[in-house]
Amino acid sequence: MSFIEMLIAGFFAVVAIAAGAFGIGHSKGKGKAEQAATERETKTKIEQAQAATERQTKTSKEAADVQETVTRMPGSSVDDELRENWINK
Repeated sequence: MSFIEMLIAGFFAVVAIAAGAFGIGHSKGKGKAEQAATERETKTKIEQAQAATERQTKTSKEAADVQETVTRMPGSSVDDELRENWINK
């Protein structure tokens, strides 16, 4: 093999090694980015579920409070309350 052939073979070997290293690094970086995105999405979903649960709990408590108030009121007071606040004027 001549010196030029060895130089060319060496050049291609270096290029192949660099391309392989780049491919491996890219693959690892992509995996880490995908994992971080998945973790962010999971965190967002958990926060949304917690907020929905809190809203549902609050709504249920308010409904129970209204039911208790209505139950304790005499019948005529309930009618008066509905006439004052719920009839279109």
